[in-house]
Amino acid sequence: MVDKNICRWLLDNADAPIRYRVARELLCDEALANEIEAQLLNNDTVKKWLYNLVPDSPPRHWSMEHGSFDFCLENALLKSVQLGLHCGFPQTADAVRYYLDKIESLTPCGYYRANDGFRLGEVNFGFYSIIIANLLTLAGIENSAVRGCMLGGLDELFNFTIKGDYDIYADEKERGALKAVPAVWSDRKFIKRALVDTHGFCYPFIYDVIGLYNLYGRVDTETDRKIDAMIGYISTDIFHKTVEDGYGILISGDRTYHSMGWDPKYPGWFDVAGYIENGNVPKLLFFAQYISNYPAARKTKWFSDLLGCLDKHRTGEGRHKFPAGWLKEQRGYAVQGSHISFGENRKKKNWREIESTFYIQLLQKYL
Repeated sequence: MVDKNICRWLLDNADAPIRYRVARELLCDEALANEIEAQLLNNDTVKKWLYNLVPDSPPRHWSMEHGSFDFCLENALLKSVQLGLHCGFPQTADAVRYYLDKIESLTPCGYYRANDGFRLGEVNFGFYSIIIANLLTLAGIENSAVRGCMLGGLDELFNFTIKGDYDIYADEKERGALKAVPAVWSDRKFIKRALVDTHGFCYPFIYDVIGLYNLYGRVDTETDRKIDAMIGYISTDIFHKTVEDGYGILISGDRTYHSMGWDPKYPGWFDVAGYIENGNVPKLLFFAQYISNYPAARKTKWFSDLLGCLDKHRTGEGRHKFPAGWLKEQRGYAVQGSHISFGENRKKKNWREIESTFYIQLLQKYL
């Protein structure tokens, strides 16, 4: 539940990105959000990330969708959304046109299903398409091609996860028959070839959790039911005991393999407090702000334990103040927590209290 007194404090103290998000997402006050809009678009950090979002011509890198560079879509768009940007702004919509063109060139569902045009020789293209569709959906783009890809992909996720099958890895016989496996992957698990041949990318990625965040409760009850099934599949002990970090290695052809990621495991699923003490807390915070949108996730012991751990950083005024290292900003993958800050000017004495307090409000929004 959103605390309106805390929201008023954030509006009085925060910079434009948080103030805009408080008005638009927490208070649902469009008039107030419109008043802050010009300040948001003129914010130096926002302008920097909007610049990163626009590909050069030709693009700066062969993989503009996936990578650790700031200009890769998965970092530039996730950070832009973190700062309050969305495709309702013409500047944002124009910036992602390069990626939208790629989605519009696909047949619906084609990048998920082998029998609908997905070819294993195009694994990278298929994976990048999953990233594009989910991130454009998160950013609120209204486009029939993107929506078709999302709903088609959700069908594949549902058809697989509803079975409750966690046996996704090749057995010793299949593994032993593989040729020319790179030595660096000799101890990794390999995903069953038949699984991908039949379903395509049927196992959930972190990008699905992120993109479906903006579809849940906004389409129809059948869509929500399918999303619930997918979230239920990953919200189990067996998923966390079985799935290797990044899922493992995909067999995409004879002597052709790809390392797959990122998996949607809950950071610290079995021990939140221990993870916070010894793990990558920014990754945990990044994941939590998206998974908290789903009822099945909020009912887990993991979520209640997380709220209890974070509440230890409550200030005397009912606000929160996390350690500075939890709100890091550095080059790297956004899904791994490298861009978890909300754009506050770090010369302000209370920047940590502002960002931490806003973060807690995001988690409590659906309670």
